[in-house]
Amino acid sequence: MMNRMLNLVGCCVALTTILSGGLSAQVDPILLDGVENLAFDRPESWAMKYFTSVSLFSGLGTPRSTQAGSVELAFEGGTVPNLGAEKRRVGFVGSKVEDLNRTNLFGRFRATFGLPRDFSFIVGVTPPLEVDGVTPKLLNLALARPLLDTDGWRLGARLHGQLGSIEGDLTCPEDVAGSVDPQVNPQGCLEASNDESTQNYIGLEISATPKIWGERWEPHVAVSANYMDLEFQVRATYSVFDDQERLLADGVTYALTVGLSYQLREKIEVRSAIFYTPLDVVRDPLRGSQNDELINARVILAYSVK
Repeated sequence: MMNRMLNLVGCCVALTTILSGGLSAQVDPILLDGVENLAFDRPESWAMKYFTSVSLFSGLGTPRSTQAGSVELAFEGGTVPNLGAEKRRVGFVGSKVEDLNRTNLFGRFRATFGLPRDFSFIVGVTPPLEVDGVTPKLLNLALARPLLDTDGWRLGARLHGQLGSIEGDLTCPEDVAGSVDPQVNPQGCLEASNDESTQNYIGLEISATPKIWGERWEPHVAVSANYMDLEFQVRATYSVFDDQERLLADGVTYALTVGLSYQLREKIEVRSAIFYTPLDVVRDPLRGSQNDELINARVILAYSVK
């Protein structure tokens, strides 16, 4: 944190010198290209774990007994909450408001394959489609199995993970870059950035379904612990500095999911859930850590091929 603050102070001094007329010739931008390990509750870390959690590969149901060779195809959609200006103030140690409200929805395709001994292998893929300058490149994998199945309850476990990243003009949006209006472009961003946010994690989910509403309706509750290994590669050019810093953060998050599944047809099922995860962040050192949680809604439309 200290290195980044000193670099920013140096940039401010250089900018003051230029604006005061102390330099008459063109100067090269100051290069920021360090690697910084962030505390997991710093504002930049909070933003990384928040948007990684938005599409966390939760089960939306308790694993069931399956036949080896069975296949289920599904599409999952979810909401992405809009963030106010204060929660988007995460850049430069929480001093810069970032343009994080790029979409209100996310989606991905899922395929579940039945394995021997009641195991299921699940693959999730987010289509690499650009949305408002941002392109996801995410692959999800999971292995699930019921642990207990009685007349009254079904319990299950699920090991899940993700590899991939999101790329785009996250720190210097295209519609801001190059503007001479200090209200629009206070940092003097010269061109659209090409940042990359790596969102890798592995997690364990334990879920339970009470059999209280017959075979077609299934409520469920699940809890998970997730180890996140996050990275943000900045690639942004400002008027007096070139920011190529790499920010690293890692830590554990916990999540709660409560949902309901409905068997619409013999081979078609709808699963829905509310997802909650508490996320610690220190925005003001004098106030200490606070919980800026994520709550979003998710739904899956699944079709059993065989």
